[in-house]
Amino acid sequence: MTAHDAETTGPGELKERGQLVASLGSSLRSGATSLGTVPKLLEDLLTTGGWMDFVTRLGDHITYEPGEFADFVETLPLQGLGADLAVVERLIGPRPDLLAILYDLTPARSRGRPKNMDDVQNFSGHPSDAADEEPGPEPRKKQCNGNNVENIMRKLARDRPDLLEEVTAGRMKAYTAAVEAGWRRPQTTIPLGDPEAVARKLLDKLGTDQARQVCATLSQLVAETSSNA
Repeated sequence: MTAHDAETTGPGELKERGQLVASLGSSLRSGATSLGTVPKLLEDLLTTGGWMDFVTRLGDHITYEPGEFADFVETLPLQGLGADLAVVERLIGPRPDLLAILYDLTPARSRGRPKNMDDVQNFSGHPSDAADEEPGPEPRKKQCNGNNVENIMRKLARDRPDLLEEVTAGRMKAYTAAVEAGWRRPQTTIPLGDPEAVARKLLDKLGTDQARQVCATLSQLVAETSSNA
């Protein structure tokens, strides 16, 4: 962020942007989201880039670089919104076009940092391929519950906006969209301890043909194990 001392009143457009920033920041801090004005104010700032260059009502000329949107959101008023990125992300709601802009303007969160966006938070919770992954400094489970879901959303915004729209509309989970896009393998949880429950789960998930193949493979493996015992 750069603050310029404005000795004279700035151009009308810059002052209008500053008023927009002040109105949005005030609404975010007061929680007045039910009026329906916050999404529109946010949309205007995101789509026009007005947050990068504006004049406050005190006459301060404020400029931000394209990669400083997070700073703009967190900077105290009147030079910023005085809010939190998670709140901004949540307010965007089912708008994949605005999410794509937001993701383009902000870096990915650090590994393991939980997301607060309600529309995205519920997409996690699927088991991971921990056994297939090389040991690393962070457990795979921690990544999947936080940053990994965000990475899926960002990748959808960049490469599959059609699937991003399905996710933000609540018609598909982020994990399912990643499978649909071919980025992840389908996974499921098998209830152990009850052979019939295991069989029914596999039949439900695999279908008749694949279930028969699994059954034949299991029979062969059991026979080989018995002969080697």
